[in-house]
This record gives sequence, structure tokens and C-alpha cells, in this order.
Amino acid sequence: MKIKYRFIAESTLFVLNILLLYFLLLEQFVEIPYWLQPLGRLHPMVLHFPIGLLFLSMVLEFFRFRKEFEKEQFFQNFLTSLLLVAVITAGIAALMGFFLSLEEGYGGPALNWHKWSGAGIVFFASGLYFSREKLWYKAKVAKISASGLIGLTIMAGHYGAALTHGEDFIFEPIIAAREVVVPIEEAIVFDHLIMPVLEKKCNSCHNPSKAKGELIMTDKVSFLKGGETGKLFESESLEESVLIQRLSLPLEDDDHMPPSGKPQLTPDEKLLLELWIKNNPDFEVKVLALPASDSLRLVATNLINPKAGEKVYEFEMPDEKVLETLNNEYRVIRPLSKGSPALDVTIFNANAYNSNSLKELEPLKNQIVYLSLNKLPVEDEDLKIISQFKNLERLNLNFTNISGKGLESVFTISNLEHLAISGTAITLEDLKPQLGKLKRLQSISVWNTSIDVEDLEPLRNEFSNIQIVAGREGLEGEKIKLNVPMLANQSSIFQDSIALEIGHPIENVTVRYTLDGTEPDSISSPIFEKGKVWLDQTTSVNAKAFKEGWFGSVNTTFSVFKNKYPPDSVNLLTRLNRVHPANGSATFFDGDFGGFNANSPAWANNWAGFSNEDMKLLLSYEQEVEISSVSFNVLVEPETIIFPPSQIEVWGGKNEDDMELMAKLSPDLPSEERKPYIQLITTSFNPAKVKCLMVIAKTVKKIPSWHRNKGRGALLLVDEMFIN
Repeated sequence: MKIKYRFIAESTLFVLNILLLYFLLLEQFVEIPYWLQPLGRLHPMVLHFPIGLLFLSMVLEFFRFRKEFEKEQFFQNFLTSLLLVAVITAGIAALMGFFLSLEEGYGGPALNWHKWSGAGIVFFASGLYFSREKLWYKAKVAKISASGLIGLTIMAGHYGAALTHGEDFIFEPIIAAREVVVPIEEAIVFDHLIMPVLEKKCNSCHNPSKAKGELIMTDKVSFLKGGETGKLFESESLEESVLIQRLSLPLEDDDHMPPSGKPQLTPDEKLLLELWIKNNPDFEVKVLALPASDSLRLVATNLINPKAGEKVYEFEMPDEKVLETLNNEYRVIRPLSKGSPALDVTIFNANAYNSNSLKELEPLKNQIVYLSLNKLPVEDEDLKIISQFKNLERLNLNFTNISGKGLESVFTISNLEHLAISGTAITLEDLKPQLGKLKRLQSISVWNTSIDVEDLEPLRNEFSNIQIVAGREGLEGEKIKLNVPMLANQSSIFQDSIALEIGHPIENVTVRYTLDGTEPDSISSPIFEKGKVWLDQTTSVNAKAFKEGWFGSVNTTFSVFKNKYPPDSVNLLTRLNRVHPANGSATFFDGDFGGFNANSPAWANNWAGFSNEDMKLLLSYEQEVEISSVSFNVLVEPETIIFPPSQIEVWGGKNEDDMELMAKLSPDLPSEERKPYIQLITTSFNPAKVKCLMVIAKTVKKIPSWHRNKGRGALLLVDEMFIN
């Protein structure tokens, strides 16, 4: 290498060392701009180049002082240049890795070991390079240094692999082979079935060292806590679990979990998770404590002792091209297990469904054994198509439009073992004549149909070989609690006045409400009547549902918001948080409210986030308006460092160059951890005529001392804004 180029390269190496040391020592003060983040994400790809160069140069360095090499000038010059390039590229890779480590989801001991051992490689190799021509640098020093650097590189690589693939990635096959199979009598569903699935398919990205999406799945406490999108499941809406939603998305969807390219869950593993969540997650229940016919018990038993439940299908394998053609965003077709010709088909989206959704499956009529049409507008004519699926074993027709007439087609499927017709118009007269036709039928679900509980016992006596599931039998003497009323207005935002609309899914329910913040009762609170309650101010409504023979619902609160003067243009002057970009500057007046329910997309998609920067919003009007207040919603969740603003300023004037401070407000900050809530903050002032308005919300720069993350900056999440 020419002296000029060598000098430039050595200077570059020196600068890289200074930069790396600077970033490491001042890490807590460093924030990487968004345009540098892609550079950090190149780290996993780039690092292999310097690793190869370092290994090669260290092997050569180890033999550098041998007689046949010591006087070979070409060898010495080549080795010097090779080492210089290796250390420079290692420095670049280390800087990229540092940038990547600052992104959300990385932390823990493995990250620290990887980061400091990686930096140690650069510092050690740089010191070695600049010491090679010293008089004290002899063969013994070279061999020790080369061996030490190789060892340090292996250690850094080990911790890097642990971050990417999980701590036991290398020895996982050996560990798995040594695992003792838990006897079915001792097996606990979560410990011995759920956790092994999470460890194999999820924990490489969701562990204390690499918590993607702030989600850790290595222990029960972290699993229950959830991640940045909230909890993985809520007890009130288990079927809408975020975990199930992510697992069910098409593989090519960015939100599908595990991501494309990672090991995917088998159909049995996915079914296990779905059943465990939908049956109210229990972390202590044993497999054999579940009812003998419980689906979760059957799947769990099969996973612990596969041979016991293994079934061999002798029909032909389905055509792969046909499978690829028929799989789409509304219809998922998957094999029951690896290498099995049997298919499990689930069709989604009632709006997209029609008879062709089933007709198109006819090329697979011999391979379909599971078919789910839950909550789809399936008609009797469609059942004639299904009757062609002669190997069908499990059919879900819950909450479809079928009648007893169509049921005749279903009972021609001789291999059918499990049938679900809950929530349909099927009657006892329709069902009873058909039950004896299917010799293999093991269970039928008929809850929420017109079949009375008193008819079940004689039906079961006559068909003792069939388990007839009827939901609330035995509880008919107990009252059921009504679900809560709902705001039925098309939009909860109005400009002048609004006629309040409250709805309920159950007929003949009486809804009582209050507008003063108190909880309504069943006697004195006003009864809601459609078209008679008009509101002209932002108002919180408390409502309860009542019906004779039912327990009243719990109280629910919803709000309607007055926005008299929506601006003609909105200009966001500060940068949004990368995780919460929402709808950009349109977020604040788009009518899409943020939520705090983990199962709602509004959790992540509708909040505009600010961290380390204050919110500065410039609102402009074509015509002069007279205003006296500015309000906006914020999410407050201290546990995840989401705080309200520390201070709000409202500036106004005729143009953006001539504005005066109109009001300043310091909202109360949380003093303890509590459940998340949405807070409407209103800043009021004397009426003023303006054409320009500047709203500044200052983020909390230091979280209070009571919090475990004291001293850190908080995240501010804002959605709708109202100008009155």
C-alpha cells in the first residue's frame, strides 16, 4: 500500500477508535437520527467481512516471524495491509452495531457482552496494528496477540448469535435430544407445552437481551405484561388476542409472527396456543385436569405423545400449485402436519364470502378434513358443495345462515366426527332425525340455538355415543349480566350540536344515562330515548343497560367532542417518534381515536408520538375565528413511560410571524403506576380572534423519582385535537 493511502487509512482507523470510545462512554446521551438507522441495520450483513479478514490476518500474524516468512517483503507488506483493512472494517461494523443497539428491543447482558467484546476487538486489533513494528513485538507476543484476538472474536460472535437466534441456538439440537419427556399425568399445559413452543419459535426475538416490540416471552410475568402494542390477550376479549391475530396473518404480511424466514409454528402448535388463550389462559392447569373431550386436552395429549393420536391418511397429496392459487388473505389452507395430505381450511371475512369461496375448493375435496366457516353468511345451498368433501372430519358452521333443510346435506358426510352449529336456526325437530345417520360423529355443538336445555337429557340418552355441547345448561336459573351499551353515533365529533345515539345488541333493553359524571342507577336516572338528547358541548356520558330477568350491565363511559373550528391547514413542526408516526400532521383532526386496548389497532396506529422533542403544531385558518380553548387527548400509562405533557402553551395571532402567548398550562403528572387511561386536557383562555394558532406540548424530560425509570425522558402520545 502506498504511503499516502496508508496514512489516510491509519488516520481513519484512529478516528474510528475515538468515535467508538466516545459513543460507548456517552451512550445514555446519544440519540441516532432516523436517517442513520438503516446504516445500523446493515450491521448483521457487514460484520462477516471483517470477521473473515481478522481471522485470516491473525493466522498469518501467528506465523509472521517464521524464518521463511520473516524476510519475505511481499508477505510482510500484504499482511500489514490486510490487517489494516480488517481493523478499519471491524471499526465500521462496530459503529453500525452500536447504532443498531440503540433501537427499541435490544438490552440485557448478552447485548452488553456483545457490544463491549466487539468494541474490544477494534481497540485490541488497533493496538496490535500500531505496535507491530515496535522492538518489543516479537514472535511470542505476536502468537499470544493473534490467539487472544481470535478468542475475543469468537466470544463476540457467540453473543451476537445469542442476540439473533437465542442463547441456546448452537446446542439446541443436543439439548432437545437429552430432554426427558414429561409423563402425561404430570404435564402442565403452560410449562410443558406452551413454553417449549415459545422457546423454539418466539424467544430468539423476545428475550431480555433482544426484546423486539418491547415484548419478552421467556417467563410468565413478562408474557402477561405484553409489549409496546399492549397485552397479548385480554380476559374480556380472548378471541381477539393480538397473539392469535399475528399468528393468523398471511406469511408475507409484515405483522405476521414469526416473521418470514424464521421457523414457523406447526398447525398443532398454533392450534395449541389458540385453544389455550380462548379457554381463558391458565398457567397452572394440568393436561389431565381438563375434561376428557376438551379440544385443548386432545391437542396437548397428541403433542406429548404423538403416536397416541397420530392418524394416517392414505389419499393423495394435494397439488402444490393448486394450494398456492387458492390461498389468499380471506382463505387459509394448510396441512394438518408436515408431510400430511390432509388439509385444514379456514375462510375469513363475511363481506368477501360467497358460494364461489367453497366451489373453488372442489379440486381439494378429497384432502379437506377440517373446514371452518364460523360467522360467515353460509346458506343451505352452500352445504351441498360441502357434502362433496367426503373425508371431512371437523366442520364449523357456528353463527351461519343454515337451516334444518340444509343440514340434511351435512349428514351425508360419513367421516364427520365433530360438527359445530351453534348460533344457527337449527331446531330440535331438524336435528334429532339426522343424528343417527353419522356413525362416526363424536361431538356436536348446539348452544345458542332454539334447542331447550330440558330437551338435552333425552337427546343424550338416545345418542349416548355423541357429546352434545349446549353452553349454559345447568345455569338456566342464574341471571346473566348484560353487556354494556354503546355509542351509536356515526362520529363522536361534532361542530355545533349532536343528537346522542346509544345502542345495545340485545332487544328491549332499557338504557339509563347521566351527563354529570355520576353512575346511573335503575330507578332515578333518566331513560335514554332516541332523538331527545341533544348536546352542544364536549360531554362525557355514563350509561348502563337494564332488562328484567338479567343483571344490569356495568357502567360504561363514552364521550362526544365538540370541535367548532377545525383548522384549514395543519403543519407539524417537530419530528414524530418512529414507533408512533400515526397519520402524520393529519392525525390530530382525522377523527380516528387512539385506544389503550392491546387488541385494537388503534393502540399503535392512531397515536402521534413524541420523545425527546416537544410537540409543536401550527394551525392556520383562511378566515379569522374567535376561540377560547384548545383540547386534545393524551394516553397515560406510567408503567411504559407514557406521560402527559409537562406544560402546554397556546400562541395565537393574525399570522405565524406575529403571535402572542395566549395561555400556559401545567397538567398534573402521575404520582404512581396505574392502569392506562386516556386524558382529555383542555387549555382555556380569554376569547381571541386569530388566523394562526401554535400549540406546544412539552414532553417530560425527566421522569419523577418514584418511577423505576426515573431521570429518563417520557413518551408523549396525542391523537385528536379540538378547537372551540
